[in-house]
Amino acid sequence: MKKFWLIVLLAFLTTSQAKAVNMVQIQSYLNVPIRILGLPDFPPFSYYERGAFSNVLHSVFLEPVLAILEKYNVEKNVIEVNHDLANNVKLLLVNVKSGEAEMFIGAYSDTKLFSGLEVIYPAVVSNPIHLITLPETAEKVKNYGDLRNLRGIASKTEYFSDFVLRKFKELNITYVESPFEAYEMVITGKADYMMGSLYYNKIMASRFGVNDYLTYSKNPIFKIPFFISLSKLMPVLSEYKKVLSEEFSKPEFAMAVKKGILEEVNKEIDKNSGVVPPSFIQSVEPQLQNNDEEDEQDENMNSGHIVEQHIHQKTIDEVLDGI
Repeated sequence: MKKFWLIVLLAFLTTSQAKAVNMVQIQSYLNVPIRILGLPDFPPFSYYERGAFSNVLHSVFLEPVLAILEKYNVEKNVIEVNHDLANNVKLLLVNVKSGEAEMFIGAYSDTKLFSGLEVIYPAVVSNPIHLITLPETAEKVKNYGDLRNLRGIASKTEYFSDFVLRKFKELNITYVESPFEAYEMVITGKADYMMGSLYYNKIMASRFGVNDYLTYSKNPIFKIPFFISLSKLMPVLSEYKKVLSEEFSKPEFAMAVKKGILEEVNKEIDKNSGVVPPSFIQSVEPQLQNNDEEDEQDENMNSGHIVEQHIHQKTIDEVLDGI
């Protein structure tokens, strides 16, 4: 019996030592400084705040990511960029693809814009894309065929995956230059609906004073998994992928990001509550807002993290069912 327990003790010590050695090895491998960039002008996921001399990155991912890098003693630097670079996503991505920066916050998988980046799985949250309409128009939308017979628009300022862009093309959705132009077209009846990100448009519509005049579909039409990515040129890329994948899959990381999203959206809406609506708001009545959308997102994200969501495995009719 003593021999049995001695064997068990030795096995335990060996396993513990192996884990300790493995952690030491990982930490010793993670000696490449991480320089961080992110998507411009896409709150709350990532945006640059204009400063006197440079633009500072803000993101709901940033604080949780920095905490992980701190845990592994990784040297990190959130890059401040000049005003021109802060507004040019293609140039920002060139810096990552060329190895001038190692991490990029905000990417979609299987999307040409982000090709050449190493996407880190899992996707912690998704970017939910909703129908944005007047209430009387929302009542008309029951299925995919209804959308084909309506005039749809989207703002060029938003970022969509290639799959979603292909669906937009099938629906003959046209693009306008800004969300302000899109809101005006929907509210004045020049367009029947706008397709857009729930979080982004809640923020932007509140800035223009029109959030209370718009209706958001109860369910998202698409959910685009939203990733953090790395430069393929960085040394020890495989080790960073392994560690970050493990850390991103932990429920506490996902919950920190989700909390940041909801706080950022609510903060913006509260800050802009006194904004006077534009002149094109005349006889349109403001809508009674509720927290259905936020509750829906809480339900979607309470599992800890969102893995790749293959929305294309469902038909549009199935996704639209219940709106």
